Amino acid sequence: MDERYYKLIEDYSKKTISSEDLTDLLIWVGSSQQNQQIFRETLQAFEAADYTLNKPVNQQKSWTALQQHIANSAADQSPVVRKINYLKYFTIAAAILVIALLPLLYFNTLPAKKTEAVVYNEIYNPRGQKRLVTMPDGSNIYLNGDSKIRYAQNFNVGKRIVYLVGEAFFDVQHRNKQPFVVYTGKVSTSVLGTSFNINAYPSLKNITISIQTGKVGVLFKNKGKTEPVHFLLPDEQLIINKNNGKSTKRAVNAIDYNSWREYKLFFYDEPLREIAEVIAREYDLDVEIKTEALKEVKLTAKFDKCPAKQIMDMIAKLSGSKYKIYENKVIIY
Repeated sequence: MDERYYKLIEDYSKKTISSEDLTDLLIWVGSSQQNQQIFRETLQAFEAADYTLNKPVNQQKSWTALQQHIANSAADQSPVVRKINYLKYFTIAAAILVIALLPLLYFNTLPAKKTEAVVYNEIYNPRGQKRLVTMPDGSNIYLNGDSKIRYAQNFNVGKRIVYLVGEAFFDVQHRNKQPFVVYTGKVSTSVLGTSFNINAYPSLKNITISIQTGKVGVLFKNKGKTEPVHFLLPDEQLIINKNNGKSTKRAVNAIDYNSWREYKLFFYDEPLREIAEVIAREYDLDVEIKTEALKEVKLTAKFDKCPAKQIMDMIAKLSGSKYKIYENKVIIY
């Protein structure tokens, strides 16, 4: 998809689109079923990620504004004798109807209420443990060690929003009009119903999102600027740099990346410093690496419900290092 249309959809969602650009967008949306789907999903991702869109949508105002845009655009042009392209205008009219009705597909239209202070629930899962949290909507969130989530007590009203620090696997219940949005710093992941894993520990420079089922839209927003939406399908993974938003998408076996729920460990070309953090969380240990060179050694390995000593034996062999264990502390040298 042309990046220009991403920008036009973003401008449309912010109500800053010009008449000329709106006409272009309408023609593009009406030109194919695929474009309509892209429009719906992209608009949904933008709107789901926007904190201010808990307000109800006024269908009549949206319809009137769109009609006025087209009318103004036509009035600004000098009269020209030409053959009327009825198909073009029929396409525009159809696209207007699609756009005008879109917000109603995703957001409820209850009367606006006065802004009230939001009361949150917060759940923290300590190191060395796994925890299953069943949300008020029936969605399941599996929390890894040293991870926490925060969500509003009125979670079932409007958008379903969860704030994550750490790592969690989400199995989301499908609801057409209630997107499920996960915020991890500057990154938002919006879905309707799917299952996926997010690794967003503060100590890591990247946020990693791995999709097992369904489809998600991922946005990186920094200083008011939003990057184009990344759509992910099953067995796709997106790695996003938390500082600059640069991302890499790749094909993976998604089950490997949420196997921690079954006390399995999976490392793919990861530096020893990050592997040490995983071991520390998994076994509630303090892990220290003595040299900077060792910290950057990259390893690929799988472990299935192994004791800490067995894992350390293999890591020492793969990395050419040695280690000692003193009670709850591991020193790698």
